[in-house]
Amino acid sequence: MKKIVLLALILLSVACEKEEKGYSISAETKGFEDGMTVYVNAINQSNRPTIIDSATIKNGKFKISLPVVESNDFNYLTFNGVPQNVLFLAENNPIQMTIYKDSLRSSIIKGGSENQLFFSYLKKMNAFGKEKQELSNQFQIASKLKETDKAAQISAQLQETLKKENNFRKEIAENNPNSLVAVMALTDLLNLKATPAKQIKKIYATVEDSLKTSRLGKNLDRLITASIGKIDIGSEAEDFSAPNPEGKVVSLKESMGKITIIDFWASWCKPCRAENPNVVRVYNKYHDKGLNIIGVSLDRNKDHWTKAISQDNLEWNHVSHLKFWQDPIAKAYGVRSIPATFILDEKGNVIAKNLRGPALETKISELLGEKSL
Repeated sequence: MKKIVLLALILLSVACEKEEKGYSISAETKGFEDGMTVYVNAINQSNRPTIIDSATIKNGKFKISLPVVESNDFNYLTFNGVPQNVLFLAENNPIQMTIYKDSLRSSIIKGGSENQLFFSYLKKMNAFGKEKQELSNQFQIASKLKETDKAAQISAQLQETLKKENNFRKEIAENNPNSLVAVMALTDLLNLKATPAKQIKKIYATVEDSLKTSRLGKNLDRLITASIGKIDIGSEAEDFSAPNPEGKVVSLKESMGKITIIDFWASWCKPCRAENPNVVRVYNKYHDKGLNIIGVSLDRNKDHWTKAISQDNLEWNHVSHLKFWQDPIAKAYGVRSIPATFILDEKGNVIAKNLRGPALETKISELLGEKSL
């Protein structure tokens, strides 16, 4: 009988140990009222947010125990009536938080290796973002003051910062194949079109298999599949033809220069219209040196299209099927957002993509042997 009781106690102990597995969130809050409910939100495989647990703040603190994480993913905390959220990676390690009501995004989160890597990645990305913004502001000021040499120097610094930022993302992915942050970094590189899809696929192949079955892993795999085979840096541009505003069919081949920009845009696209003055300036400066541009519009309304061409002084070839996102040229080039640009050499090979602002002029200057303003 004693043996049976002892065995039961051992089994009960094992069962309790199993129930305690998982992870917990222990938080100290600043500025929150006691009694406020905290919600833990997850994103399911259909990319829909779902509340998976909740807790109540008591004496400025709360604690939530959560089940074992089978596949690491991003979760976030929300509070009724409080804007923003607190983002973190769900992992099987205790997580400690200090949460500030007046600035949830400034909350301090300490967890296991996944959260440590994630927040160090965010910190570095924020630093790059601030540096790029500061350089862009300096470039605009120098350009307005016609300080040519200074503007050229700043533009070169901006290009170097962009290069460092993308190299950092690659290093994170290559050095952390067992982390979801690697998948996140590769997804950023692909969405930003900063690295050819084939190169991203090669790096992604080294990622741990369990991450490839995660929500973010499956999403990245779909993006890579959709991008592979599309026209990319290093590939030959596909010739195309479409009607210009006068109804004449114009082809890419007959619009080529020493350097050619294929500019995907639309009259309704505010970022496109904001970028147009920069493109006009680059065209006016380098057209006589061999720069040609052909604009491919995703407009639906011909009058809106032609009016925008006139208003923005876009004095180069323009074509459009007036089919919005169903434009066959945009589909052939894998364009999913605009503005989008492809820079071609004299032989029609893609040598750069999606450069805007100072970066566009720096590249054209480099290719045509002139310093950028």
